[in-house]
Formats: sequence, C-alpha cells, structure tokens
Amino acid sequence: MVGNRSLYGAGYTGYPARIFFEMTNYGRGTQTHLEKMVILEKWYSHLRAYLPVYYKKKKKTEILDTEIIPLLNKAYEQIEIMNETYNSSFEGLRSCGEEEKSFNKIMRGIFERLDQITAMSEVIEGQNYEEPMKV
Repeated sequence: MVGNRSLYGAGYTGYPARIFFEMTNYGRGTQTHLEKMVILEKWYSHLRAYLPVYYKKKKKTEILDTEIIPLLNKAYEQIEIMNETYNSSFEGLRSCGEEEKSFNKIMRGIFERLDQITAMSEVIEGQNYEEPMKV
C-alpha cells in the first residue's frame, strides 16, 4: 500500500502504514501550504476510515464514541476552516501577513489534534514486521 521501504522496516502495513507516512511526511522539505493541506486531509481521512474498524475489532466502541469521535469531529471542523481560510497568495515567499500567520496556526492546530488522536488510539504503537497488526 505504501511504497516507502522504511515503513515496512518499522513493521507498518495497511492503514497504520498510511497514517505513519502522512504523519511523518508533513512539513518535509519545501512543501507548499497546499501540499501540507492535502497531507492533513489524507491523515484525517485515514484515521476516520480506520479507527471505527479498529475499535470495533478491539470491542472498545465506547472509547471510540466518547473520546475519539469528538476529536475527529473537531479536526473536521478545523479542516473546513483551513480550507475556507486558504488563499493562494500564501504560497509566495516574499511576505507572511497576519492572515497567513493565522492560517499557519490553524494548520498547526489540525496537526496537533491529528497527532493527539493517533497517539490516543495507539494505531501505530507496538508494530513490528514479524507480527503486523491484523484488523
């Protein structure tokens, strides 16, 4: 699913690999704001798709419903605000006005929330190549 050799060496496969990839890909090199937005949206989408299945298999849907879903909903709201706030003029290197600074804070907030969800859910914890997580 993910072609990055280091992910397989870490034992990540399937959605945990995709989540790990997006998480570690954010902010690499000289990404534009638009590229970062796509990464955040993909990371969110992977969590939104995978966590209900993951928690159902673990028989912990109450944790999903009371702790994880509210955070995912908040992340979705922040992503919507990010998309409404984005302006292509943010991509220039010559200035960073107040609107762009505010936009960067929104993206940092989304990153932090997705990072929190990933950590709380432990979807990429304890993986190894010999025993990939079966869900």
